[in-house]
Amino acid sequence: QEGSNLPPPFRISARVRRQAAAMAKHILAMLAALAAPAVVSAAEHSHAEDHAPGLHMSSPAHTYDPEHPTEPFDDVAKMITTMFSEDEGVVDRREDGWRGHFCACVENGHISSWYQYASAMYLIDTCNPEAGLVLRSGHLQDRHVEPLQGMMACDTLKLISYCLSHHAPDTIPGSWKDTCSNAHYTVPACDVDCNAAVHHFGFPGFAVVAAALVAFLGRAV
Repeated sequence: QEGSNLPPPFRISARVRRQAAAMAKHILAMLAALAAPAVVSAAEHSHAEDHAPGLHMSSPAHTYDPEHPTEPFDDVAKMITTMFSEDEGVVDRREDGWRGHFCACVENGHISSWYQYASAMYLIDTCNPEAGLVLRSGHLQDRHVEPLQGMMACDTLKLISYCLSHHAPDTIPGSWKDTCSNAHYTVPACDVDCNAAVHHFGFPGFAVVAAALVAFLGRAV
């Protein structure tokens, strides 16, 4: 055995090698258990996007009709208002007061404003389960050339995405994502994540650690 040819201070006994092998198996089992939820969550998220049940309606995603121009942020408000509709088949999710919770969320949010962060109420005219959402989109009409308006517009998309992800996450893939993407396209240098999916912490380094551990034990044993 290799260990028996080493000088006495560096010789690895059979008992130590067995203990190291047992510890390695235990560590690998823990790594596999920790990594599994991230893989399952990614697969579930992909399946949810493919079969999004949140909103059973078509969304004019990534389209522009020069004959019938619209303001994308008006479309944002209209989409939220449509989602608030209680008509059967519009939103397929449980009635848990999510509309009121969403409005409370956006009304208490803060966005970029004129040289400071300020209440989102600067842009929100109305938000309630009965009337839906009304935005003062006129305040954003120069976002293409006014950097501060661009920041306001971007933060508004982030705020709505955030509030939906916390109070109605199942409506995002089938409805909000496309409408948000259309508005996002008109906002310079905006880094909003319209999908607003919950990001699952992964363990990309585990495979490297496991491989190194196995290689070390292979040399030792």
